[in-house]
Amino acid sequence: MEIPIKKKSYSQKYRKEWEDNSDFKGWLAPVQGNDLKGMCRWCQAEFFAKISDIKKHSESKKHKSKAELITKQKPLPPFLPVDKIKPSSRTEAALALFIAEHCSVVTVEHLGQMCKRLFPDSKCGHDIHMHRTKCSEIINEVLGPHFEESLRLDIGDQKYSLILDESTDISVLKYLGIAIRYFSNSQNKVLSTFLALTLITKVDAKGLAEAIINTLNDNNLKLKKFVGIGTDNASVMTGVNNGLHQILKTEHGLPNLELVRCVCHSLQLAVSHASEKTLPRNIEYIIRETYNWFSLSPKRQDEYRQIYETINCGSQPLKILKMCSTRWLSIFPAVSRILQQWDELKLHFSLCKVKENCYTAELLHAMFGDGSNLLYMTYIRSILGEVQTALKVFESENADPTKLLETLTFLLRSICNRVIYSHSNINVLTTTVQENHLNPHVTLGYAFETSARKLNLNEDVTNIVKQRCVDFTVKLIREVQSRLPPNIEILIKMNKLSVSEVLRTKNQNDNIIDLAKELGVDNVQKLEKIYLQWNNINFVKWQNINSTLEFWAEVNQYKDAADKKPFQELCDLALTVISLPHSNAEIERIFSAMNITKSKHRNRMSLKSLNSILMIKYSLRRINKSCYDYEIPIDVLKNIGTNKSYSLAKLTLQPQPSTSGINSSSRTDTLTISDFQMISDSSDDE
Repeated sequence: MEIPIKKKSYSQKYRKEWEDNSDFKGWLAPVQGNDLKGMCRWCQAEFFAKISDIKKHSESKKHKSKAELITKQKPLPPFLPVDKIKPSSRTEAALALFIAEHCSVVTVEHLGQMCKRLFPDSKCGHDIHMHRTKCSEIINEVLGPHFEESLRLDIGDQKYSLILDESTDISVLKYLGIAIRYFSNSQNKVLSTFLALTLITKVDAKGLAEAIINTLNDNNLKLKKFVGIGTDNASVMTGVNNGLHQILKTEHGLPNLELVRCVCHSLQLAVSHASEKTLPRNIEYIIRETYNWFSLSPKRQDEYRQIYETINCGSQPLKILKMCSTRWLSIFPAVSRILQQWDELKLHFSLCKVKENCYTAELLHAMFGDGSNLLYMTYIRSILGEVQTALKVFESENADPTKLLETLTFLLRSICNRVIYSHSNINVLTTTVQENHLNPHVTLGYAFETSARKLNLNEDVTNIVKQRCVDFTVKLIREVQSRLPPNIEILIKMNKLSVSEVLRTKNQNDNIIDLAKELGVDNVQKLEKIYLQWNNINFVKWQNINSTLEFWAEVNQYKDAADKKPFQELCDLALTVISLPHSNAEIERIFSAMNITKSKHRNRMSLKSLNSILMIKYSLRRINKSCYDYEIPIDVLKNIGTNKSYSLAKLTLQPQPSTSGINSSSRTDTLTISDFQMISDSSDDE
C-alpha cells in the first residue's frame, strides 16, 4: 500500500493589485509589519494573504452584514481647501481699490481708523493696519501689476493700435501718453484703454520710438501685432523723413504700420486757419472780453443777474463761457451762450460804461450795438454747430468706425451746399471749390436771413457781412480738404468692411485683396482664403446686420458643424482695420484723468503710482466693474501682508566707502528710520 504524498505548503505574500479587484475594493488592506497577511477594514479581521482566504472572508456573514451597513451610509463630502487668506487682507485690498479709484491715498489714514471705531464688533475691522505707505505699496506692487496682467491676457494675440500724445503734468515732467485699441475676445468688442505713461527726456522721434518699444517690451506685447498709430499733426509724429511713424517703419521692422492723423485736430486747425483772414478780429474780442469782464468780479455778476432777472421775469442767467485759445471750436458754445443773452448784455454794458467810466465797457457796448457783429456770430453758430456735431462723432467711444467716412462726407457736403450751386456735381472730398462753383445769390441760413431783416442794416453793410461769411465758408472747405487726404484713405478702408458693403450681392473681390496686401498679408494661401471667405460670407444668415462692430463680433464667434471658424482669416482682417484709431480723443481723456489724479495738492506722486492708479481706474472701466463689486482673486490677496510684494522689502542698501577709520563693512544692509522716511515721502499726498 502506497502512502499518499502530502502537498507542499507555500507562503503567499500580500499583493497590492488585489485592492483593485472589484470584489475586494474598498475594504482589503495589508497588515502593517506582516506581508504574509491581509485585513478587512470593515470587520477589522486578519487572514492569510491568499486568494482563497480572502474570498472565504468576503462570503462570511459578518462581512456581508458590515458591507450592507456601509453601502447604505452616505459618503462624506470632500474636504474643501482651507482658505489661508486673512480676512483683513480682503478688507485692506478693497480699501486700497476704493482709494485708487476715487480719492487721495492720504485719505486712508483716517478711513482705516474710522472703520475700527464704527465696527468694533468686526474682527476684520479691528485687524486693519493700513496707512498711506502700505496703501501705496498695495496699489503699486499688488493691484497695479494684477490689472496690468489682466490687460495683457485680454489682448492676447490680437492685433492692436496705439494712440499717442505728449503732455506735461503739474510738476512739469514731460510724458508720452499711450492708449491701446484692440478687439477683446472676452467682451467681444473693440476697446480703447490706458496702457502707460512714459517719462521722456528726448523729445525727438527716435526718443519717442525708443519709449514706445520699451513700453511694449515691458508689457510683453508682440511687436509684430502692432498695426497702427493715431497721433496729432505734429511733425515729430508724422514727418515723412524723420517722423516717429517713419522711424518705426524703417528701423523697427514695421513696414505696414498705418498712420492715422487725428481728425479732431485737423478740423480744429481747419476752422482756426479759415477764420484768420476772413472774419473780423472783434468777434474773438467780444467773446474773450465778455468772459473776462465777469470772471473775477462777483459784483458785476450780481449786477448783471439783477438786470437779467428783471427782463426775463426772474429767470437766472446762464454763465458766460470761456473760449480756449488752443481749441478754436470751443468758440461755438461761447458764441451760443452770448447770442442767447445778447440784448441783456448790451444793456448791461451801456450802464457800465457810464457807471464805471471803463474803456473796455465802452468798447463792448459799441460792439454789442453793431448789428453786423450779431450777424457774424449768428452765422458762426450755425456753421460751427455742424462741425461740432461731426467732431462729437469722432470723439465718441462707441462710434461705428465704418460710418466715419459718411459723417465726414456729409459735413463737407453740408458746408458746400451753403455757397455753391445745388446742381454742381463735384466730389466734395477732392474737388477744390472754384469761383465758378459759387452761387451769386447765396442764402446763409434761416437764422442769418431773419436777423438781417430784423436789424434793417444798410444793404452795403449786409452785403459785406455776407461776402466775408462766404469767404470764411470757402476757406473752411479748402482747409478741411487739404488736411484730410491721408485720413480719407483710412476711412475708405474702414468703409469697405461695413455691413452694407460686405453683404452686397456682388462684392468687389479686388478691393478686399488690395486691403489685405496693404496691411501686410503676403501669404498666397491666406489671400486665397480671404478671397473665398469674402465671396461666401453672404451664404450665412447673420443676425446683427445693423451695427458693423456687432456684425464682425458675430462672425468672429461663428462656427460650422466641425466646430471650426470658416471666416477666421477674413474676420482677423476686418478686426485689424476696425482696431485702427480714428481720433486722439481717448488719449486726451487719459491726460484729463492724469491731471485730476496728480493735482496741485498731490504733486509729489511718483510715475509708478500714477501709472498704477490710472491702470486700476481704466481696467475697472474696461470690465464694467467698480471698487465695490470687483472680486479680487485669491492669488492676488495672498500677496497682501507679505514683504516680498512690497518695494520696502526689496530695497537693499549697498555698503558705502568709508572716509574715516571705520571699516565700511560695519554698515549693515538693514533699513533705518531715514530710509523708511525717504520711501514714505514718495507716497505723501498721493
